[in-house]
Amino acid sequence: MLKFEFEPFDVLFFGSGKAFNRGDDASSIFPPFSHTFAGAISKKLATFLNIESSKVIKYIYGPFVKRLTETYNEETNSCQKKETIFFSIPSNIYTARKEDNPNFFCILKPLENRALKLFFSKNTNKPDKISTFCVYTKDETEIEPFTGFISIEYLKHWLEGSLENKLSNTNIDIENKKNIIKLDEICQNDNRIGIKINHRDGTVEKKSGVYRVSFKKLKIEPAEKFSFVVWVEFNLEDENLKKTNLGYEQIKAIFEKSPRVLKVGGESRIVSYKIEEVSFFDEIKDLLKVENTFVGFLKFENNNLLIFPEFPGKIIEIQKDEQIQILFLTHGVFDNFLPDLLDKCGFRTITMTMNSCLNITLYSSKNTRFFSKAIPAGTVIWAIAEKDIEISSGNISSLPINSFIGSNLVLIRKEKT
Repeated sequence: MLKFEFEPFDVLFFGSGKAFNRGDDASSIFPPFSHTFAGAISKKLATFLNIESSKVIKYIYGPFVKRLTETYNEETNSCQKKETIFFSIPSNIYTARKEDNPNFFCILKPLENRALKLFFSKNTNKPDKISTFCVYTKDETEIEPFTGFISIEYLKHWLEGSLENKLSNTNIDIENKKNIIKLDEICQNDNRIGIKINHRDGTVEKKSGVYRVSFKKLKIEPAEKFSFVVWVEFNLEDENLKKTNLGYEQIKAIFEKSPRVLKVGGESRIVSYKIEEVSFFDEIKDLLKVENTFVGFLKFENNNLLIFPEFPGKIIEIQKDEQIQILFLTHGVFDNFLPDLLDKCGFRTITMTMNSCLNITLYSSKNTRFFSKAIPAGTVIWAIAEKDIEISSGNISSLPINSFIGSNLVLIRKEKT
């Protein structure tokens, strides 16, 4: 498995499935979709080998954010470097609404078997498959969701249930800020004007020829730098690769050659990359040390829940009345409403939290575009097994037509209720 680290030369644009007309304002999403980087990587390999590129990647994990910090040690007269991987923050972690308390973070929890004085759930537009809400009841602080990222260390605390104590400890605000970072601390908007040119006569299009694009630009500070990381496993059984008689080492050698650059995202922006031979599961081994924690791609098939590829040949057993918590590490794309799918598999959905809803393009041509709603990374769902359930390992060759490579990567944690 190869780990790619991407460093942009300039601004980047990551589009969603939202329709865009000239004259509109186009705004980049963040974090980007997994298939954005999968497309860039497979395109380089396909161009080099002159083959079709659609199935040369078997799995892609990410993209996630890496922070590199450098500190100077006066005693040793040397510079020490530290790398930290960040994931999209679980959407039940909120921050203070007022700007005068930027270091405040809290965790919302499902509220069951308690009457709400503010409103009755039956009077809301809550879907029938969701039984309750996530709420914050400790004090009267005004809170709101935010786009942010969490370190592996703090994500481990979140899984263990010990993160709330750390966040409520004001004596470690600096530590909390280092491990939970907001979007505007990683990147900034860079607004630019685009002009649609009529190439036939070299003039600006008469109607809606000027538009504004809001790009994203990763911040680079003297002692801190951010980049994207993904892990890729290539599909050596792909017919196009077999025709070239190339194995893993030959593919690796292709990406080691200079120049190590790729075109990524909208307007084909250039990024440089570094590669390293390391497994994604080795990098997140601290998360997997948490009892009853599993990581893999989620799939529903024939009213069964499948997860792959971490546990081939193994079965995850969930007994009746055990509760599971599902965190999406990358965006999710399903054919139906997620609680409906869980219901068919024998789960009762307690609640779910998500900070937004993304459009993702299923098919696009000159005249038509079909898109679906995508679950953003960081979405959390709680469910209880209403019977004994076995989650077995799936087969990637039978993925649904509308699946996007790298989507539906989840972290599942089960515990007794």
